[in-house]
Amino acid sequence: MFFLVISVSSLIFILILIMFYNQASIADTKRKRLGSIKKRNKNDLDDEFEKPFFQRVILPIYQSLIKKISSLFPKKGSATNKKTETNLRLAGLQLAVNEYNAIRIIVFGGFFIGAFFITLFTRWNILNELLFVFVCMLLGIIAPVVFLKLKINKRQGAISNELPDIMDILCVTMEAGLGFDSTLIKIGERLSGVLVAELNIVHSEINYGKPRKDALKSLADRNSVEELKTFVGSIIQAEQLGIPINHVLKAQSEELRIKRRQRAEEKAMKAPVKMMIPLVFFVLPVLFIVLLGPTILQLVKQFG
Repeated sequence: MFFLVISVSSLIFILILIMFYNQASIADTKRKRLGSIKKRNKNDLDDEFEKPFFQRVILPIYQSLIKKISSLFPKKGSATNKKTETNLRLAGLQLAVNEYNAIRIIVFGGFFIGAFFITLFTRWNILNELLFVFVCMLLGIIAPVVFLKLKINKRQGAISNELPDIMDILCVTMEAGLGFDSTLIKIGERLSGVLVAELNIVHSEINYGKPRKDALKSLADRNSVEELKTFVGSIIQAEQLGIPINHVLKAQSEELRIKRRQRAEEKAMKAPVKMMIPLVFFVLPVLFIVLLGPTILQLVKQFG
């Protein structure tokens, strides 16, 4: 009797399990999926709120404003747009010409609105307020252009400074038996910088099937640095004539180091001349006031 009860109970349990297995499996799968979605959304929400206010609110508004304004400009390229595109490429900025023009308009509007609100809270006369607004508008026009020029000079200077060290590494690794492409991989793994990023682009272009000569020429045209153009020309000429690249790179590296030292000495010689302007306009007047002020006051009391 006991075994009969156990057998019947087991049979009923198995029948119930068979009948409701599919529904239970589907319900369990739904529950797991909903739980994973809730957890993922919670993590995304937490990561989103951990970002600064500028990245969460200000930056998206600014980017959407740039896209809307840039869509208003014509897409046809003119001579000015081509020149601007070249400057953006030299500066290393991943921006389209219309986006850069939109940024210029936003900066100009920011300067104008800021000047307008400042004049509302001042008690200047109308001429001084107009002059202040005009100066701010002029700064709004000039500031993006000056920023782009400084960015270009900084990037080209970084390339000129990094080139001798990279050429030394090229010489050492190629003397050790590695090829030019393998040397580029080693440089990308061990170093960082503007020129290293450009060499990584060269290596990627070579891997995609572009001839090495054309990839190196694109590197020189993309950056427009005289030392880099000489470096690229030396490598191409050495490959065409069958000359070992090591000897060419060693001689050119020494020459570039001499040029870099000369540029540093030139900047050091210009420093005293540049220091004269703040010295004359800011330091000397204060010094004269401290030294001659009491004497002038005594003279005014005696002879005034």
